[in-house]
Amino acid sequence: MKTIKIIAVVAVAALLASCDNKQTTLESQTEISTATENKQASAKISDIYGTYEGLIPAPNTAGISTHLTINSDETFTLTREYQGNKQGTFQVQGRYVLINENVIELTDKKGVKTYYRVQDGSVILSDPEGKVFDEDFAAQYQLIKI
Repeated sequence: MKTIKIIAVVAVAALLASCDNKQTTLESQTEISTATENKQASAKISDIYGTYEGLIPAPNTAGISTHLTINSDETFTLTREYQGNKQGTFQVQGRYVLINENVIELTDKKGVKTYYRVQDGSVILSDPEGKVFDEDFAAQYQLIKI
């Protein structure tokens, strides 16, 4: 009878030791997974740096030639040139933040906010959730990375 109790105690101890080892392994895998996700997120953030351009439609003009430069120091420069208007060039600067992995919020020095959805090497003028008013016309509001 004592032998059975000893075997049971040893079995329980071995079981607990293996569970602890599995938990440690699981914690290690979680740490590795989190580190990988952070590295991938960093890579996505650095992918947005650069200059984007495009021609945005506008009433009463041939369009607005738009140039957006996103810098690694969380600043931006946005230049809009209204086609066919000699005094129609405007430039604003400010800071940006990533609202989520695919939406950039630009805030100029006057506090005016503009949103762009990041998509496949381009940015598309959007709302704060990354939605474009009319998806059928999204390409007309797209700036391509140059």
